[in-house]
This record gives sequence, structure tokens and C-alpha cells, in this order.
Amino acid sequence: MPTISVIVPVYNVEKYLSKCLNSIIAQTFSDIEIICVNDGSTDNSRKILEQYKNRDSRIKIVDKKNGGLSSARNAGMAIATGEFYSFIDSDDWVEPTMLEKLYKNITALNTDISICGVNLVYETKDKQIDDEKYFNLEYFDKSFDGKVFSYKDVKPFLMNVGVMAWNKLYRRKLIDECNARFPEGLIFEDGPFFFSIFFKTKRVSLVRELLYFYRINRPSSILQKCGEQFENIIDVVNLMFNSLKESDIFDEVKYDFFFHKAEDIIYRYSLIPKKFKNRYRQKFRQTSCLLNKKYFDFVYISDKMKIKYKRLCNVGGIVNIIDFYYYKFIVELMYKIMQILYTEDNIYYFKCYFIKLRLKKRPNICNVWYENDIIYCILFNNIKFHFNFEYSKLEQLKYEKSDYISNSTRL
Repeated sequence: MPTISVIVPVYNVEKYLSKCLNSIIAQTFSDIEIICVNDGSTDNSRKILEQYKNRDSRIKIVDKKNGGLSSARNAGMAIATGEFYSFIDSDDWVEPTMLEKLYKNITALNTDISICGVNLVYETKDKQIDDEKYFNLEYFDKSFDGKVFSYKDVKPFLMNVGVMAWNKLYRRKLIDECNARFPEGLIFEDGPFFFSIFFKTKRVSLVRELLYFYRINRPSSILQKCGEQFENIIDVVNLMFNSLKESDIFDEVKYDFFFHKAEDIIYRYSLIPKKFKNRYRQKFRQTSCLLNKKYFDFVYISDKMKIKYKRLCNVGGIVNIIDFYYYKFIVELMYKIMQILYTEDNIYYFKCYFIKLRLKKRPNICNVWYENDIIYCILFNNIKFHFNFEYSKLEQLKYEKSDYISNSTRL
């Protein structure tokens, strides 16, 4: 039996699949099986899989009707025989040493989960971002290097521990004991899977290297389509809440969970088309764990949110979702602007590296606002500049104007 089962869900990724498979075949740790789950692809992905299978006997192909990413991963686990699991998405790729380094780390420290850092790669520019703390493990200080830790050790930044499935090596025994599976029929599936096992083990470790390359802004990605499935975030948060609720740190971290996941829910709401918003709001009010008075003190929440969130909470719970979404939109808009300022080389009416550097490192030193397809910026020392900007640059971030914001609102 192979030591590691690499599970690769495949759906209409003919443009990216070869690069992904090449990076897996080239792994310096060779005792692997590569389980490619063809989730009902309608392009040439199946043909590409067959070509690679003929070249490498470690590749297995599982064909199934389209059921989504969770269904494909679960199908891969159902036939996997390895002692460890690795999940690699078919539009991404990995360093040739990733599995070897994760395996050495997980076996040397006898842990159940080993985590590595991630490079973000812009689909349109093929540029890499390596300074996102959520992905590069910067939230973990140096004391975590070469050490075994558990969820209790990361309480101060629990909600900033990456839940993504694909930058980790998992001990199969842990997954089997937890009967962990990805929730089928839902997107944003990684969080519930990770939470279901993270709170059941005391042995986690990390490799502080960026070994996984995650492609962002892929046009055909479901996360770029901003459709009705975005309401799945409400179900996913509920599933994560149930896992957290069973842990012995729930009371200590529940408000961190509340604030973080409330922002997730509102952010997704801001992206969906208007025709789905009413149903989203209704589902949120009827089913969200964040409205449970048994676990959350809304007077405390209202006080913590202060003016920026003053209309978010009242005795009946969260009733004015638009206020929260408006504030979240502003935060996300600022963040996206800073990304664009840093990654675009010719976006200014005039070029100034100092400004670009300062905006990247200290985005709080300036005021930014949007009006008539122009971004205006004023720095702390009254340096002013502006540049043309279209909403498409916001990675399909859509915003419907409300009574709370005008065309010339200052951020």
C-alpha cells in the first residue's frame, strides 16, 4: 500500500490540469497513489487524465456524475489506501518537495496534521503573493517551528488558522476516527471538514515554507460566479459552530468566532445578485447559529461593535444585515484597492514607488474613496493622487448602493 494518497478532484480544468499533475508526478516523495476524481467533466479533462494514467501507474481515475468538490473528495477518500491523505485541487500546483517535507514533519513529530504555507497566484497576471498572513503561516510565531501544538495553543488567533484542505497532510487514522467528510452539496466546504478534526487532536505541526501554489481569480471558479450557492456560507458556519461548541475552549473563543463568521456571511451577501438577497436574509434570520441567544450576549456584542456596527444587533438579534454588509464592503474595498496599487505596474497617472510601498505596508495612513470610476487617495502628508478604476478590478465584488452610502462617500 502507498504511504500517501493524493486526492485530486477534477472538473473542467483542461487548461490547468497538466501543470497540476506534472507537479504531483515530480514529487521527491514517490510512495504515493494519485487518485483523480473526474467529477463529470464536459471538457477534455478526462482525456488528459487518461494520457497521464498511461504514463504513470500511480494514477487512478474515478469517474462519477457531477456532484461538486466535496463529493469528489469524498469519493477519492472512499477508495484511498494510504496511511496519509493529501488534497490537491486540479487548478493548482505544488513544489516538488511538498509531500516529502510534510511527511518528514508529520512522522518526526508524530502529529496528525502537518501544515505548509501557500503562495497565491493571480490567474490573469501569473503574479505571486507571498505575504498574506492567513496563507503564509505568519500568525504562527517562531515558537511553533519544530514543535507539536493543538487548538488550545492557537486560541489568540484561532480564526486566522487556515482551514483550507489542500496545504496539509492528514493522518488517515484521525480522519477515520472522526468519520470526517466534506459536506456534500455545499461550497465553502473546507471549514467544516477542518473543524471536525482539528478539535479532536492534540498533535499538529507545521512546515514554514510556501510549498503550495493556489490560483486565485480563476474566471470559471464557483467562487467567482457569486450566485445563489453563496448562501451555503450560512450552513457552513453552522457546521463549524457545532464542532467548536463541542470543544473545551468554546466559551473562550465564541465571540472571536461570532465576529469573524458574521463578517464572512455579510461579505458573501455583498457579492450575490439582488435577486438572491431576500432569500439569503431570510435564511440567515431563520437558521443562523449567530442569532442563538443561548450562546451569545447581544448587549455585549453591540457594545463591542460600537458605532461601526451599532445597528447590527438588538434584543431580537441581527436584524439589519445591510449595516454590517455596508461596513464590510468598505473594509473589503480598501483591501482590494491596496492589492491593486501594489500589483499593478501602470495604474497611476504618475508613478511613485514610495507611495506604492507605503500603501502596501501601512494602508491606514491614507483616505480612499471611489467616484465615477475613479479612485481618489490622500496620504497622511496631504499627497494626493487618483487613477481610473472599474468595478471589474474588484474580482467581481458587487455593491448595491443603499441609503447609507452615496456616489462620493469617503472611506
